[in-house]
Amino acid sequence: MSTLSKQKRGFTLIELLVVIAIIAILAAILFPVFAQARAKARSITCLSNIKQQGTASMMYVQDYDEMIVPAGNRYAHQNVPCFNGNSNFNSNNRAWVDWEIPLISYIKNTDVFICPDRRELGCFGYAMNTNSSDDDFPGPPSPPGAWAPITAGGPIAMVTLASVVAPAECLFIYDSHDEQLENLYDPTIVGDGFPDTEAWETMGSWLQAVKSGLTTEAKLIANFKSGPWRHSEMINICWLDGHAKSQRFSSLQQKWLNIQNIEYTIANDPNWPL
Repeated sequence: MSTLSKQKRGFTLIELLVVIAIIAILAAILFPVFAQARAKARSITCLSNIKQQGTASMMYVQDYDEMIVPAGNRYAHQNVPCFNGNSNFNSNNRAWVDWEIPLISYIKNTDVFICPDRRELGCFGYAMNTNSSDDDFPGPPSPPGAWAPITAGGPIAMVTLASVVAPAECLFIYDSHDEQLENLYDPTIVGDGFPDTEAWETMGSWLQAVKSGLTTEAKLIANFKSGPWRHSEMINICWLDGHAKSQRFSSLQQKWLNIQNIEYTIANDPNWPL
């Protein structure tokens, strides 16, 4: 009686190639979905960060007789390595203090100043809506961020919450912008990748350039890859009533940039693009 030995049959080359092809197709389909999911998660974390900054700002307002935290000030303060590093810290009593430093006592965690989509910027992930040209052109329209008198060198009054006409429509804190956007609108300017967190002093100029058709939002995004539109071309914004949401730059209105809730015009804005 003969016995038949059973042999195990493996995959053929064709079968292996088919399996590999199927896996490759699935990966090509799923990887972009995973990337979008991760990007959305980072955007949500960033929005949470900016919401916490807004909450801390409202706590500051309550502690300082309704005065909004200054965009910049000068006083002796403790070293915060996330902002100062170990070599840039200035210990004298006129050391420059950005708006984030006074809020740390309410937040207790400097990680909320790090945008998850721009971790390489450290604690310079966000900016306050401030316009230092208001030092030279006082009066409306004026943004919610103001330099403390010791820094401004002029009779610029600090902003109080009571002076804001429509807090829910007043842009306050947002994703930091490329420093080259500090220039007045110019179609030849491109970004250099370095952030500015104190103020986008010419935001109105660039917004009006988009609104009037001098440029497009797509061109801005292409020319300023380190601009505030870092979350799927959206900007995370905290408004002066404390709520936070994402918006496209082109959807903003001029009146949302100032505490008077009025539109900018050639007559009242020295930065109006011509």
